[in-house]
Amino acid sequence: MISQRVRTITPSATLSLNARLQELRAKGSEIINLSVGEPDFETPKFIREVAHEAMDSGWTRYTATSGHPEAREAVCEHVQRTRNVTVDPDQVVLSSGVKHSLSQALLSLVNPGDEVLMGAPYWVSYPELVRLADGIPVAVETRIEDGFRLTRESLEKKLTPRTMGIILNEPGNPTGRVSSASEVLELVEFARDNDLWILSDEIYEALIHEGQLNSPFSIDPERVSYISGLSKSFAMTGWRLGWSVSEPKRASAIGRLQSHNAANPCSISQACVSTALSKMDHPELQSMYSAFKARREIVVDRLDKMPGVNFVSPKGAFYIVVDLRAHLGEGKIAADSNEFCLGLLEEFGVAAVPGDAFGTPGCIRLSYARPVEEIEDALDRLSKFLETGSKDS
Repeated sequence: MISQRVRTITPSATLSLNARLQELRAKGSEIINLSVGEPDFETPKFIREVAHEAMDSGWTRYTATSGHPEAREAVCEHVQRTRNVTVDPDQVVLSSGVKHSLSQALLSLVNPGDEVLMGAPYWVSYPELVRLADGIPVAVETRIEDGFRLTRESLEKKLTPRTMGIILNEPGNPTGRVSSASEVLELVEFARDNDLWILSDEIYEALIHEGQLNSPFSIDPERVSYISGLSKSFAMTGWRLGWSVSEPKRASAIGRLQSHNAANPCSISQACVSTALSKMDHPELQSMYSAFKARREIVVDRLDKMPGVNFVSPKGAFYIVVDLRAHLGEGKIAADSNEFCLGLLEEFGVAAVPGDAFGTPGCIRLSYARPVEEIEDALDRLSKFLETGSKDS
């Protein structure tokens, strides 16, 4: 028998879309994939060289469950340098990616029936990770007209005696939102006033195109767990290395849990943490960051010329949410964003993710983690679909 816990989980929308994409490619269709959630750059050479050295020098065995001391110390130095907070290595738990870190933290904090707030649009896995911990995910709607800003007022409307925590994510997936210092302070103060914990997912922390990252961990490191990793900012998605940094009791709980359900993350990936975090200004990385910013400009400029399209220019990450409600409904291009994405994929060979997966019906998410030529071609096809509704029209 399959457990109730797993039966209630919905499949990842991005993975389901990818399955259909692979079917079409197997039949010979040429697909431009703007649903992708990883950098299209190779892991920088200077990091790969460290991995080779680690393999040759014996970094091939178990490490401490919560991570190798050198790697955990490197995260501490990164936190001091970027968040202006002094933490000890025993507050750091290295894991097999940010999704793993989030899951471990939720399993350590959530009791059955606890409610966890999250702004919508949200990353597709947040609700399911809360449900896996026997909690109740509570979406807090934000508006594209307000730049997807999560406010104290909107959170208060969803607050109940069962509310225990909040998940924050900036730069955001799927919105690319980067909040101001005063906006982040407002959210932390709301959590303080209501004695809520915060999990702050900052996996896109180096991919900022405008402004600067204002981490809630800098404001209240006792209440906030800072969660990040190497995947996005260092083009290391397959290396599976993430971390959580929390106050000591919470970190200890997460570490105890990990000792039984996972043990340590990949030792070779851990060997690269210090080099990666200490060289965020390396030319290879800066070139990648600049490329994403340039691609954003192309996407924003092209979308701005399409009729009936609404969006907020992303300030970080490599996604943009496109509001297509003017084109959806009876007698229009498609009934909803799911049908729109299916038509865009099957008729025009462009893969995008429907907004329903992020708690935002009527929208789609486009990724610009693809070469410029592919992005421009895909936007040409999207424009034609919006104009005609059919490839053969």
